[in-house]
Amino acid sequence: MKHINYLILVLFVVSLGLTSCEKDTIDTSGKYDNGIFVVNEGNWGQGNASLSFIDKDFSGVENEVFYKTNEKHLGDVAQSINFSGDYAYIVVNASNTVEVAKRADMEFVVTIANGLFNPRYFETVNDSKALVTCWGDPDDPADDYLAVIDTRNNVVTDKISVELGPEKMVKNDEYLFIAHRGARSTNHKVTVYDLVLDEIKQVINVGDRPNSMVIKDQYLWVLCGGEPSWTGDETAGQLYKIDINNNFNIDTIYNFDVSEHPDLLNLDGDNLYYYLNGNVYKMNVNDAALPSTAFFTYESDYYGAYNMETYNGKLYLTDPKDYVQEGEVIVFDLSNGNEISRKTVGIIPGDLGFNVIDE
Repeated sequence: MKHINYLILVLFVVSLGLTSCEKDTIDTSGKYDNGIFVVNEGNWGQGNASLSFIDKDFSGVENEVFYKTNEKHLGDVAQSINFSGDYAYIVVNASNTVEVAKRADMEFVVTIANGLFNPRYFETVNDSKALVTCWGDPDDPADDYLAVIDTRNNVVTDKISVELGPEKMVKNDEYLFIAHRGARSTNHKVTVYDLVLDEIKQVINVGDRPNSMVIKDQYLWVLCGGEPSWTGDETAGQLYKIDINNNFNIDTIYNFDVSEHPDLLNLDGDNLYYYLNGNVYKMNVNDAALPSTAFFTYESDYYGAYNMETYNGKLYLTDPKDYVQEGEVIVFDLSNGNEISRKTVGIIPGDLGFNVIDE
């Protein structure tokens, strides 16, 4: 009888585990217009990049949505995702491609391949034009460029030479700002692209390795990580507040300690958020100094946050774990810093695409 009871207990525990997994996995029936895409980079050279989808209520996650829809793999090292009109543009770095799909159901449209060399991020200029930051050869400081894409037929039509290591972009109605982290080397520039004149207007000198930017009203905020210690020439991180309406003059520089290298700047309302040494910090845009205490701490069994983004009162943090197993997306409530949800996604989750169309 004891053996029978033990068997029943084991079967019960297993069934609970299966039920838990089933509840966390959703079937979207091919509809992805109400949630968050997660770009999973995958491992270099293995072609195992993937795309996950988390519904906006965090009730579940669906992995491998691009492959399931199209029976086509994304390629080698998916870098980022962005949208233009009805379409999603997924930048695949090592494959030197941009995969275009319908954002509502992820149905494949076309692969943009010609004219891209180490592409990083995609941003729209207008209804028919977009730019993709491209490193070119990471060891050549003179061949970095912006690939100009005609989004009506999804082809690269031109290249605009820029400073070394163009990365993330942010924009307002007048300007597109491009951070130059420096590819495999280092840089300290932000390029200003005039969206009205359709040309580069200015290049701003900032701190070492600018890694993330946000715009609040008339100010551009640029977070610079500084030179890490392993370079042998360590420099402190810095946060720049730049007046967009006053010839891009630097209004304020906030200095970190020399051993501090912040990353992942975000904005929600009047508050800035950034990540440093396992902590998320919160700072009001009117504060005169950097915060002295963390907003909350993220405990990781491995290396910590890989990406962090805010959206609609919540903070989304990606954890790649050991860069081999499947990673996680953890969601926090920005009103109190409490964890809301945690979802298992693909290998090395990075960029996020908020595809909530009904709001």
